[in-house]
Order: sequence, then C-alpha cells, then structure tokens
Amino acid sequence: MKKFLQLGLFTLTMTLTILLILPAAQAVDFKISGQINRAILWGDNGDDNDVKFVDNENSSTRFRFTGSNDFDEVWKVGIVWEVQMESNSSVDTGGGNGVIDIGDNGDTSDVTFTERKMEFYVEHKNWGRIILGQGDTATNGTSEVDLSGTTVVSYASIGDMAGGFSFRDDDGNRILDSGGNNTFIANVFSDYDGLSRRDRIRYDTPKFWGFGLSGSYMNGQTYDVALRSAHQWENFGKLAAAVGYVPGDNQRDPYKQFSGSISFLHNSGLNLTISHAFRNFDSNGRNTAHNYYGKLGYKVGKWAFSVDGDRSDRVDQNGDEATSFGGAAVWNAWESVEFYGCYRWHKLDRDNENPANSSDPENISAVMIGGRVKF
Repeated sequence: MKKFLQLGLFTLTMTLTILLILPAAQAVDFKISGQINRAILWGDNGDDNDVKFVDNENSSTRFRFTGSNDFDEVWKVGIVWEVQMESNSSVDTGGGNGVIDIGDNGDTSDVTFTERKMEFYVEHKNWGRIILGQGDTATNGTSEVDLSGTTVVSYASIGDMAGGFSFRDDDGNRILDSGGNNTFIANVFSDYDGLSRRDRIRYDTPKFWGFGLSGSYMNGQTYDVALRSAHQWENFGKLAAAVGYVPGDNQRDPYKQFSGSISFLHNSGLNLTISHAFRNFDSNGRNTAHNYYGKLGYKVGKWAFSVDGDRSDRVDQNGDEATSFGGAAVWNAWESVEFYGCYRWHKLDRDNENPANSSDPENISAVMIGGRVKF
C-alpha cells in the first residue's frame, strides 16, 4: 500500500510539472452543458396510492462546465466541473422520514445542490490519461453497461426510479428493519456499482484492441481496478462490457466487491443486457449480498423499448430477498429531447427480525412518466 501511495504522489508531481511547462498562451477551450429531467411518479404500496412530482434519479438534473485543449499534438489537458441540483429526488428517503413517500404530502425542504465532478486530466496519445479530483472511480459504471436506449428511466440501479417509497404491511404500517428503521425500496435494492464518485487519482490506459484498464486510489487507503471493452461490427452489431473489483478490507470500505455487466445491440435493434455484482460483508458478520439483473430491449427509429428483471439478496440485512420487474419505453423526439414512461413492480421477502412487523411487506407498484431535455 505504501508503494502504491508513493507511486500516486510521483504521478501527481509529474502531472503538475507538465501543466507548469505548457505555454501560458495556449488557453483551454470552455463550454457549458447539462440537462433537466423531471417526472410524474405514481405509486401504490398495497394500502394507499399517491402521485408525486420528482426529479428522476435515473439521470438527475445537472449542469457542467468542461474544457480541453491539445498541446504539441500528443498532449491533451482538460477540466470537468459537474453539479447536481434536484428538487424531490425520486430516490430521496428524507433521512428515513419518507418525504416523498406514498401518503406523505410534503416536498423536500431544500433543493439539494451536490458536487458530482470537480477534476482535471492530462492525457498523452500513447501513455493514457491521469485524472485528479472528485469524479468517477475506476469501478463506477461497471454494473451499468447498457445499450438498450432506455437507461433514462430503467437500468440496473432499481432504486433510482421510486426509491423513496417505503414497504408497508397489510395494515399500512411501515416495515422496519432489525434496527427499527423504515425500509424503503432504495434500501433493499443495489447493483453495487463500484465505488461511485469520490476524490481520487485515477489512471486509464490507452485502448488496446478495444480493451482498456483503469485504476484509482482514494482517501481511506482505498483503491479499485476495472477492465472495459467495446467492439462494433458493421454488419452485425456492437458489444460493450465492464468488470470491476474492490479489494476492500481498508479504513473506509470494510468489504470486498465485484461488479460486472455486458450489453449487446444487434443491427436489427434487438438488445440484451446482463449485470451481476456482489459485496462480501463476512468481515463484519453479514453474509455476502448479491444482485442479478437482466434486460431485453428493442430499438427502432426514435423509439426504444425494454423489459427487465432484478433480484437483490441481503442488501439491507440478512434474510432479505427483493425482486423487481419492469417495462419501459423511450421516445427520442429530437436530438436533445427524450420522453419516457416506465412501470415497475417491487416485492420484498423478509425474515422478520423486528417484532414490530406484524405481517409480510406488501408489494409496491410504480409508474414514472417524464422527460429529459439536454442543453
């Protein structure tokens, strides 16, 4: 680990040196982009139903500042600063209070304004790219490779659509976990997609025959590695895949984790996506949690359709088995405008470890209809 840290510090020093010797007159080009993604979300928890107006967490409202420039024909330097701004996120559990839950009539008290990325990178044509700052870890996205065209409303992260809805029993009481906390959809489903976005230093190799390797090192003596692949055949289709591994057992992440996904899009428009991930909690007394996801889709013209299924085991606590099925449609009306709809059904089987749970959880149905406009 000490050698790994020393290597990271050496790499950082070299990166800063390169930036300092670049001619000052060569400015970095700059632009602003982003998106607004709003939706109507209906849910039925078996006891009550409700309509909410939300920000779609599948691809949240955000804006970004980016810039880059080429130097001496082989070097490229760039920046990314991306901020998320949401009102009533579809996954928001309000710290366990369920502010957008079925039957709760309030809105979130404040618009959330959170950092997604704040980084710069230096890239060499033959040596690869070094990235420093807040941004994607090497494993982020390894569970979520998806060529279906419906990810704006449906993909492996099941809780993003209606994660703020809580499970209830047949009397309408919230289902509690072993610690006495409310149990939301977002608690019992997870695709264990790497380590998300963190402050880190990351290195991406150049692509070799469609394959690329990444590694990142973060606060808490945490590191991860990932392998990605992308291939396209003119008369057949295209394939994308990724695998990621987190060794774990460090100060910040006391678990080991594997994540992987593969997606194939045929020239006919038919496509298939498969994802699997697991997190090993054995070091702190919990069993290994797994997630299995599959999607079948079809793209034609400006339309994309898909049906999918997911199974998450032991995500919130031992004994949990969560299942979900859904169907989605997306209309890409114009280049930067999409309209979408999705129905999703959620089921939780739980070995009751809390005496407050008088009966099994009722199933939850949810429908989301909305649009995303990019700028």
